Amino acid sequence: MSNGIIPALNELVEYICTPDEQVMFLTPSYAYFKYAADYNHRQSVCSDLIEKDGYYSIDFADLEKKAADPKTTLFIFCNPHNPTGRVWKEDELEKLARIIEKHHLWVISDEIHCDLTRAGQKHIPLGKLMSEYNQLITCMAPSKTFNLAGLMISNIIIRDEKLKETWLNRHYNFDNPLSIAAAQAAYEKGEAWLTELQIYLDNNFKYTEEYLNVHLPKAKFQISEATYLAWVDLSAYFNKDEDLPLFFAYKAGVLLEGGNMFIQNSDCYIRLNLACPKATLAEGLKRIAEAINNIEP
Repeated sequence: MSNGIIPALNELVEYICTPDEQVMFLTPSYAYFKYAADYNHRQSVCSDLIEKDGYYSIDFADLEKKAADPKTTLFIFCNPHNPTGRVWKEDELEKLARIIEKHHLWVISDEIHCDLTRAGQKHIPLGKLMSEYNQLITCMAPSKTFNLAGLMISNIIIRDEKLKETWLNRHYNFDNPLSIAAAQAAYEKGEAWLTELQIYLDNNFKYTEEYLNVHLPKAKFQISEATYLAWVDLSAYFNKDEDLPLFFAYKAGVLLEGGNMFIQNSDCYIRLNLACPKATLAEGLKRIAEAINNIEP
């Protein structure tokens, strides 16, 4: 158990990587993957995802080249991916598994968004395809799925007995009994609620797509396969030096995250939280569109 996946990453990087080794991840990437390396004074190496018409895929040639570096010992993977929302398919995961096994990498698979898939999508845990691979850690939590982040509880599944022993000996465990009860209740009784949530999110994504097509037609957006987060390319409206969170905070009264939070391969993108009432989403999109359309030519 851990109070969150972020603090778990900070610990695991220290336990796995020696000071001269480096951590690899796919970019754009949730910033805290890199922060976990920075926090432990480890180097990081990025493999850019390939984007085509808003759809992302892994550059396996680049990934393997970087995995082959003997200093690369840990791969932090996001499945489903944040911020692009990709649900990695079985053939992609199998290629990934071959690279991981070939180069004997440790891998942390962050699967916190696994329950929040769009209709028709299926999440496949990396651990299912790498059932015998010992150097794999899977991180999961009820926090995203059931909006329980404030209860600070996550599940860290460690296969390697030596690493598990290190974790148990060094990790300061202070799980709140209320958090444990809430997590158990959510997993046991929350399926009907989650089904309704998935439908609501699917409709919010459809609404966002329709609104952007009409009011910001130059924006590039594809409905994500998972997560509750929309990843929108506004490069047709801004140059890469624009601080988009500040622009939208001051010009639109909307708080959002810009691509600068996602390491690299993310210039002029914004990430929008669609896990909100449709009325809130509609007002936010209206403000965003008005602020962009009022920019002086």
